[in-house]
Amino acid sequence: MIRLGVSLPALMQLLGHKDIRMTMRYVQVTQTDLQREFHFARQNAVQVHPIPQLPTSSSAGPDLGGIRRSLSATRHLLEMYRRQLQDETARRKLRRLDKRLVSVDFELESLCQGRKMREH
Repeated sequence: MIRLGVSLPALMQLLGHKDIRMTMRYVQVTQTDLQREFHFARQNAVQVHPIPQLPTSSSAGPDLGGIRRSLSATRHLLEMYRRQLQDETARRKLRRLDKRLVSVDFELESLCQGRKMREH
């Protein structure tokens, strides 16, 4: 019913459940479901935070901005992959890797800021 467009709260009421956790026992979410929902949300969302694009030859240049865009896209893909994993150990390792990538991005941002200050 979820795939037909019935919302989770509506399904909970239809099944007579008082707790959403009981409803979630009957809902199987596949990778295809996640991708469909992601694309639907992306099409309909107000762009408060830009969604990273996969780097192309024109967007990922050999400059710090291009490297940061590539890093952002990589982090996004890793997160999508991490969410589909069942192995909790692998998920934790990917979370730690993401934290390291955030640190790298922070350092790159510092370098970008330093360059801008020297140029002015």
